Amino acid sequence: MSLKTASVRHQRFKRSVRGVLLAGSAHALSGHCAEHVEFNPAFFPDGAAGLQVDISRFNQGNVVLPGSYRTEVYLNGQWIGRETLAFAAVAGHKSAQLCLERDALLRFGIDLAAVQASALSSCADIAAYLPGASSQFESGESRLDLQVPQIYLKRQPRGYVDPQHWDSGINAAFVRYNANTFATQAGDRSLSSSYLGVNAGLNLGDWHWRHNGSYTRTQTTSGYQRSATYVQREISALQAQLTVGELYTPGELFDSVRLRGTSLASDDRMLPDARTGFAPVVRGIAETNARVSVRQRGVLLDEVSVAPGPFVLNDLFPTGYGGDLSVTITEADGRTREFIVPFAANANLLRPGYQRYSVSVGTLDEIGLRHPPSLAQATYQQGLSNLLTGYTGAVLSDDYQSQLLGAAFNTPLGALSLDLTRSNARLPGHGSREGRSVQVRYSKNFADTGTHFTLGAYRYSTAGFLSVSDAARVRDLAIDGFKGDSVSRLRDRMDISLNQSLGNGSVFLTGSSQHYWNRTNGNLTFTAGYSSHWQKLHYTVSVQRTRDLLSERVDQQFDLSFSLPLGRGARSPTLTTTVYRGDQSSGERVSLGGSMGERSELSYGLNASRADGSGNATSADMKYQTSHGVLSAGYGQSNAYRSTSFGMTGGIVAHAGGVTFAPELGDTVGIVQAPGAVGARINGNHGAQIGRRGFAVVPHLTPYRKNVVELDPKDLAVDIELKTASHNVAPRAGAVVKLQFATVSGQALLITARRDDGSALPFGSDVFDEDGASVGIVGQGGKAFVRVSRPQGQLTVKWGAGAQTLCRLTYGAGTPVSSDNTQRLRHLNAGTCEAGANPV
Repeated sequence: MSLKTASVRHQRFKRSVRGVLLAGSAHALSGHCAEHVEFNPAFFPDGAAGLQVDISRFNQGNVVLPGSYRTEVYLNGQWIGRETLAFAAVAGHKSAQLCLERDALLRFGIDLAAVQASALSSCADIAAYLPGASSQFESGESRLDLQVPQIYLKRQPRGYVDPQHWDSGINAAFVRYNANTFATQAGDRSLSSSYLGVNAGLNLGDWHWRHNGSYTRTQTTSGYQRSATYVQREISALQAQLTVGELYTPGELFDSVRLRGTSLASDDRMLPDARTGFAPVVRGIAETNARVSVRQRGVLLDEVSVAPGPFVLNDLFPTGYGGDLSVTITEADGRTREFIVPFAANANLLRPGYQRYSVSVGTLDEIGLRHPPSLAQATYQQGLSNLLTGYTGAVLSDDYQSQLLGAAFNTPLGALSLDLTRSNARLPGHGSREGRSVQVRYSKNFADTGTHFTLGAYRYSTAGFLSVSDAARVRDLAIDGFKGDSVSRLRDRMDISLNQSLGNGSVFLTGSSQHYWNRTNGNLTFTAGYSSHWQKLHYTVSVQRTRDLLSERVDQQFDLSFSLPLGRGARSPTLTTTVYRGDQSSGERVSLGGSMGERSELSYGLNASRADGSGNATSADMKYQTSHGVLSAGYGQSNAYRSTSFGMTGGIVAHAGGVTFAPELGDTVGIVQAPGAVGARINGNHGAQIGRRGFAVVPHLTPYRKNVVELDPKDLAVDIELKTASHNVAPRAGAVVKLQFATVSGQALLITARRDDGSALPFGSDVFDEDGASVGIVGQGGKAFVRVSRPQGQLTVKWGAGAQTLCRLTYGAGTPVSSDNTQRLRHLNAGTCEAGANPV
């Protein structure tokens, strides 16, 4: 066993002595949570004196004292929750008996219908009333393992966690932020902007307050824009979330709109087969050091600075389904481009017996409305059979109403949904307008051919059809005495997505086509390509067509990119070359990127490019991740411009124990408390690390599911011991859960000493301090690893029951010492362990 492992889990070292060599048989006393074993003491001789080490203390195994224990419960190897369990003393047994109440067994998912009430005793061996069952409690790990035959278990869906084990978390406040600044000088023109995106939250009991907004500042304008501010509470009995404030209606059936009011919507994440919502991936190509802004229905979702070349944004927080994303690229030379990324929900099938619903009431709060109408919207979906899901919905607003009826089919050829929506709008002073809209959605995974095909939606609408947001804008103009022809009315729209495995790579295609009744120009955008590799060389060929929303100009661009790692190490740099040809610009680009640091904390990129019409350009960018946040910077220049950018992202959580920083932060997080365990990392993440005050943030937890949170002791000082290295938790959505890891602190010492006759201390001997507390054990070679709380004192080494089987040694002042500065482990040569110490 290594010294490092012993320094973290030296209690396990004690138990390992018992299992070195086993003579005879052993049997498990499951009801008493102890394992009785018999060891042959001849395998632990005292070579000098011919005596044998007393190992009888190991024969009773894991002795449990009476009392209550907060315990992780595992059923047939699967974690099912955390419980406070009681152990009662039993006459004639050194180990206490586990007491399992009937309610606890039911919570564990054990079917007691066949068990007679008279046979069920709360403090009896579980095998007495469930034949074949057993239990094993490990006090050092705070873990109870139950083994129960399948016949006694209730059938639960995979991944199911009983709602009684959902953790509501603690009172806490948090904020995640994304701040960056971008400045460019192109000839006599200069452009600068600053952005701060904020997602803030406050949890008080079962109520969660949330606020999303952003502040932007340019040379001409500045201001703060709210995206949403609301309070939310989980309604477990309805498997739903109650939301009050500025919110967005669900967009699975109707277009999602911003509302100031109240919403009650089912939350699929509470179901065993839940699938969380999705967000589209934004892809594009920057020709220079550029600023990328992403908006949905006029609301700024994110703004980042990117290096020249392709970029991918895959961590957006959309405001709702059914609203396309508008992406604006501002180049270093001042040029701007804007394009649309389609965002529509796929065909959703529900299992038989499951339902999904939502009810929203309030005032429409879309940007730009001068006369916002009141609105009520309701939707309902029901799984009728394995083949059929039915759904319906209605919208009622001032001067507007809409009804929807549809069905989704599970066919051998894929998932297909068809629905019909009818709308009727009354326009003050302009009569009424009525229309219909038909929508088809399709998706299919072809496992045999590696094909994933999604027709996100095809919609055809008659000339008189208006969505609720379009109707509100037309009504706005009508109230002010204007015609509503300036509001675009959709005629048809198609969204398509295709991924096909081909050879060592894959073909991808995403696109959208839209046409309008009152506009001559339609809109066709798509991205298509093939990505693969040959040995270490990765290559991608792609073509992209976009329409600039500002100038209505169509741009088609072809790209060919190669990337090759320059070395075999994990942090070896990668060389990337790209050739692009487009209607607006063409050129070549070479970049070199990699990472540095023990855990790749620093990543960097160097770029050189040539573009037709703008000449040569060079740029550099870097990103540095710390336990407090992520810092980034970029610089680029050519004969036509010079640009700089700086950014910082991260999160802050305020709780009863203080304020803890994190490089990233999700909506459902954990707070780990491990006093003194500075440097221990969470789940191997170098960003999530225990700080000086003993806290760290787990940035992402999955709601209503088992999450395993582990502390990595690799960077832990040897004077700290973790009593347990992992916890399980199933948090409620939006919760900040606290995970407490017990630690034991004290100076770690590796003591070398010999007995009076010059022989080594017996292997397996216990070491006690002046207070009679066990502080360590003697390992191989007579070396004792101990952890002491005093800088100097006396230790007693005991390997038997009599006065002749113990000795005393002194450590501290005057003891020869050597230190390991990295581990802070002190090596002491204590000389002779003097016989005749008082028994402990």
